Amino acid sequence: MSIQHDGKGYVIIGEAALSIALGQRVVSVHSQIDELDHMANAGGSEARLSEITKASAWLKSFEEPERAVHQVPYLQTLAGLNDETN
Repeated sequence: MSIQHDGKGYVIIGEAALSIALGQRVVSVHSQIDELDHMANAGGSEARLSEITKASAWLKSFEEPERAVHQVPYLQTLAGLNDETN
């Protein structure tokens, strides 16, 4: 899955980010990966679990996860929203 071209990947990442933000935690690549793992452990349909797995693998593909914020504007926006709440 190309997460950049697949709206479903963005939905899963957005769901994880919202959960993190509502829990008043810092939204980061690492917290996104942790939340996606939590979501996968909670179960769901095969399609949902597949999208979670693909989104998590995509985030993990960055050698230095902090680089993802600079490479993917969507994640930069999420990080900025977190800064505004603090």
